[in-house]
Amino acid sequence: MPSIEKIHAILELLRENSRQGLTNKEISRALKLPPSTCYRILAALKRHDYVYQRKPDLRYFLGFAHLRFAESVLEGTDEAAVCLPYLEELHRRTEETTFFARFNGTICIAMVMCGHINTRISVGRGEIMPLYCSAVGKAVLAFLPEKTRRELLESLEPVPHTAYTIVDKERLAAELVSVNTDGVGYCLQEFHNGINALGTPVFDRMDRVVGALGLVGTSVDLDNEQLAEYAQLFLEASSDVTAALGGRFPERLLVRPREGVALKEDKT
Repeated sequence: MPSIEKIHAILELLRENSRQGLTNKEISRALKLPPSTCYRILAALKRHDYVYQRKPDLRYFLGFAHLRFAESVLEGTDEAAVCLPYLEELHRRTEETTFFARFNGTICIAMVMCGHINTRISVGRGEIMPLYCSAVGKAVLAFLPEKTRRELLESLEPVPHTAYTIVDKERLAAELVSVNTDGVGYCLQEFHNGINALGTPVFDRMDRVVGALGLVGTSVDLDNEQLAEYAQLFLEASSDVTAALGGRFPERLLVRPREGVALKEDKT
């Protein structure tokens, strides 16, 4: 494994275990790397504040250097700054976690968010949203140019995150037709069990889809009725954000979408 891959794997592992941290031995075991190799990498990362080590138990955590990069990325992203007040208002009206996810060519990445209901469904900055099983991913995928969408679908290797994840590409393509018609992507327990979400596309001044506004909550709170009600709010917010970015939001999408969405049959 090249050095950069080892560094990336260690940082990702620490991100996934951000609350309890990990010892050198635990990292070594999880990544199947020699303890001496892990120790050398961690020592170098520690010198530059990419990780820090808690004295009492010698557990490693992500360091604060990452915050500098995160702030720089956000400062250079117009979409995040424009979306924030709309996300705050949507959070106020829905009392659920709202966020903006940016499209980077193959995935969506959570850039800015408002509200955390609990640790199971809070959306962290930098979280990766797959195109095929996240609401924001579907909202983006459905509005890409046909050739780009077809190439992405062909290159996808869907992984079943839950019993509800759509892994059949023809079925996914059919759902994307509905998303393009209504302007709303839905995730019905496809990414995490017991979690529903919706997403609506955001366009830039070149009328390219650059990301999506998202809403996430438990499947109990965000049932069919609530999803249908909140969809219109998010379409209107996406239209306003798109206008603020100098783009044009498809007027046809501002017509109220179909009432409710069908939950998938429980396969468990």
